Amino acid sequence: MPFRLPPPLVFKPDELYRVPTADGTAIALGRYHPRGPRRFVEPVILGHSLGTNRFNLDFDERYSFARALARRGFETWVLELRGGLAGSSEGATFDLEAEHDVAAALGAITSTGPTGVTWVGHSRGGLLAYAHLARNPQAPIRAIVTLGSPLTYDVQPGVQRFVAALGPTFRLPSLPLGLAGWAAWPLGLPPDPIGKYLVRADNMDAVVIRQAIAHVAANIPGGVGRQFARWVRTNAFDGEDGFDFRKGMKVITAPVLAIAGARDFLAPPEATHLVENLVSGPVELLRVGLREGFSTDYGHGDLVLGVRAPDEVLPRVADFLARHSTPTESERN
Repeated sequence: MPFRLPPPLVFKPDELYRVPTADGTAIALGRYHPRGPRRFVEPVILGHSLGTNRFNLDFDERYSFARALARRGFETWVLELRGGLAGSSEGATFDLEAEHDVAAALGAITSTGPTGVTWVGHSRGGLLAYAHLARNPQAPIRAIVTLGSPLTYDVQPGVQRFVAALGPTFRLPSLPLGLAGWAAWPLGLPPDPIGKYLVRADNMDAVVIRQAIAHVAANIPGGVGRQFARWVRTNAFDGEDGFDFRKGMKVITAPVLAIAGARDFLAPPEATHLVENLVSGPVELLRVGLREGFSTDYGHGDLVLGVRAPDEVLPRVADFLARHSTPTESERN
């Protein structure tokens, strides 16, 4: 029987914007207005992970962080970095994303009225907020939630072997993780050891896995991939100009919630929770596992797409954002 792609995902925010960046490309922003009364002044920006697109945090009605937060009274904005719906990713690096893509998103959203935002990022999406604030401490990010955002690579030896094995792939203009690369793979996730770094498969619905492979996976610009590969090889988190993001994070005073899956092989708690030693503001650490009362030990991608992530992880994110956002006048009354 021929392999059939799973049903497509649909991206239909209330409003969709193409926002130019200062270096000549563009990002996309999808805006969800609160469902019901607006409860909080600051909008929430959702930043997707490496090798994914807008669907990472806006998958469908059950697995969308964007729509769930809108139902809780937040205005939410889904950021898709350069190379997606809006602009070319040619020549992209993490530095350009963290500087120009984040600045474009912040500028566009604050131009609608609010003076500050909160930020939720999965994996690379969380690192973007750290890196942007490290260089731009006055940026209007008032609170940060990261989900599986690693700040060191010396506790994941398997990741180092994986990057070493990819070798020449990083010289390509882009790493083909999108539909063109995976559509012909009929067995679900790539086999271990690769698969286990992406998700804990037994913590996800099989249909969701297939949809994610077909529609969430996105090609990685070569410059971005090479920068991450260098970090893994050298245990660095720095810019192409040598700027040390980890040292620079000392200027961050915004509250941080760092969430880590207990069985995340890509961003284990030891790597994610290092933020506690790097920033100056208050930090809350959350390990998502059986020991902490969750239904299972979570992996990486299943922090957002796991079977019970909408019931177990999302409420913890929403609660933190509510505690660190300004109530609207109607909410105070």
